[in-house]
This record gives sequence, C-alpha cells and structure tokens, in this order.
Amino acid sequence: MTEKQGDAIALACRSVGKTFPLQREGNVWRLMVGLPTIGKSFTALNDVSLSVPKGKIVGILGHNGAGKSTLLRVLGGVYQPTTGTISVEGSVCGLFELGGTGNNPHLTGREYARRYFTLMGVQRARHDALLHDVETFSELGADFDRRIRTYSTGMGARLYFATATAIEYDVFLIDELLSVGDEHFQAKCWARMRKLLLNGASGVLVTHDWISTLRLCEQSHILKRGHIVDSGPSDGVVVRYLDLPSPSARVARFTDSNATSYRATSGRDAALCFEIEVDEPADVAFAYSIEMMRVGIGWEVVLIDSNIFVADVAGRHEVVLEIDSLPLAPGTYSLNVALNRHQKTPGGPAEAFDVRGWTTGNGWKLEVDGEPAAAAVNLAVDAKTW
Repeated sequence: MTEKQGDAIALACRSVGKTFPLQREGNVWRLMVGLPTIGKSFTALNDVSLSVPKGKIVGILGHNGAGKSTLLRVLGGVYQPTTGTISVEGSVCGLFELGGTGNNPHLTGREYARRYFTLMGVQRARHDALLHDVETFSELGADFDRRIRTYSTGMGARLYFATATAIEYDVFLIDELLSVGDEHFQAKCWARMRKLLLNGASGVLVTHDWISTLRLCEQSHILKRGHIVDSGPSDGVVVRYLDLPSPSARVARFTDSNATSYRATSGRDAALCFEIEVDEPADVAFAYSIEMMRVGIGWEVVLIDSNIFVADVAGRHEVVLEIDSLPLAPGTYSLNVALNRHQKTPGGPAEAFDVRGWTTGNGWKLEVDGEPAAAAVNLAVDAKTW
C-alpha cells in the first residue's frame, strides 16, 4: 500500500519470501545452523511487501492456498522469512488457528488463561480482573474450570479469542477470527475488535471473507500463489477480488461526461447533476445511495432513495439530485447511482439498466465540506413538535 508522508508505521515487510524444503533428509541440521536447504522446495511467499499504518488494520484477501496463513505466521515470527525483512513497532498478538488452545489439553480454561497472561508478562495483580473478563466474554460458565480436552472446537476458539484479546496489544495478526461461534458470539467479536481499533490498535487480517475486510480495513491486498497481485482501498480491491458483472447499459446509461467526484457543503442545499442517455422509449427511474466507510462496521448507508422517474423518451437527459440542507457531516462518501426500469408499483425487483457504485468498481465520490461535526448525519429537529 502507498504510504503518505509522515504516516507512522506499526508493521512493515519488504520483499519477504518463504520457502519450505520438501525433502527432510539433511535439511533439519542445515536449518538449525542457518544454512540454505538443499533438494526440492516449495515457495509459499515471493517478494511480498506491505505496510500497516498505526491505528489501522490492513486486509489480505485470497483463496485457500494463496499463502495467507503463511504470511501471517512470518509476520508474527512463527516462521523466519527466507528472504526480505520485517519490522514491527510495539507488542504483537497472533490470533492463529482459533481452537488451538495450547499444547496441554489437561489444563482447565482458567489455568490456560492464567498461564497465557504469565507468559505474556502481565503483572499478577491484574490476573484476577483479566480472568473475570475472559470468563464473562467467552460465556463458558462452569466449563471455564473444566479441562480443555472436554471442550468442543467452538468452545476452545471462544476461550482462545477471549484470552488473547483481553490484553490490549499494539498489533494484532488475525486469521479468520470472526467466524468464531454463533452469530451472537461473532457480534461480540466485532464489538471487541471495534473497541481495540478505537483504542489505537493496528493489525493484519487475512481472510477470504471480503465482508470482514470492508468492515475492518480501509486498505487491502489480494494474495495469489504467494504474490500480492492487487492493492488499494478495500472497496476497490473487493470489487476486483469478486469480479462482479455490471449491467449491460443497453437501454439507458450514464454518459462518460459525468464527473467522477462531486462536491457539496454540509447544511446547505445540494444539487448533483448527472447526464444520462436513453436509447429507446422506456420508463427510466433513478436511484441513489450515499454511503460512508466506518471502521469496525463497514459501508453504512446514510442517505438513500429509489424509483425516481426521470425519462420516458430516447435521447440525452439531465438528472438533478436535489438534497435540501444536506445533512451530512464533512468528509468523503461513496456516491452510488443507478438507472432502472420505473416501477408503477414499487417494492418488487427492478430491471437494472446501468449502475455506478463501489460494488461494481465504477462508483463516484462525494466530498462534503463544512465545519467538523460529531455525527455523520445532522437531522433538523423542530422543538415545537415534541
């Protein structure tokens, strides 16, 4: 990812590669003394470079076998890189293989958590409070004092996640963590990660779940066969990762003369103009949504409307989106627009003619100027109506 001048970097790797020998004989002692291996080998990572700004989580998208888990373990020091360098500022927590709760299944959940805090150098005076946090968050109840060997995979994962995130680290290395347990517990995981982010944590999330990257990561990369093949803002990277088809724009379309970025002022009337072209007589409707990226939540719709009739004859037409007293706080928003067949009875599926949005990789930006605000949306309230 591109670094801005003055950005503080929490983690960086430069030209990192990782090769595993496939022939064991003769290579164990060579690895122990730092000599290169001999015989056949497998290259899991090749020339990987990325950086993570402080206070941000960077996503790594990739299918199974892309090298995601290997990269995370190299960043966490579990594997030494064959080539390249890694630098990390601050303490690191690796959330790998949830459910793998240690080498001693005869420990109870409480004993495991206490041992973890001891190994992490946490002062004994803090143990009781942290153990209470783990017990409460994991929702293990009486099982917290039973042997881990009696746990299901899900119970073990909940114990591991609750223990590892009870301490605030500077950098988290996260491997598919948000698939832990049922929907209720996953929501708790999201809430805890949002809290860590708001407290300034940084990290790397490796996953094939693109929704997770949108919810946690402003910047992402695509890893394919050990190479980073794409990088950039998460919305664009996800679009290219999914490679979703766009409507054919056969009947109506937005023309190329439209701006790719629009400007407006918070609290003032806004008028956003779009030029469209209609090929044949058809009832054409306009729809829009204005969305913002909120770290820990994802893309959130703040304004939306649809099925706005705009044309019924062929030719070029101007569509003006008017928003009175624009209720958006200053910032950058995603402006998504669509042309559909107008529905006489709204509510059913609409035939799409053309779409410009972040999900199809051709969306536009809305830059809102004005005085800083504490909320994303400012709603006017008439006190007399209360």
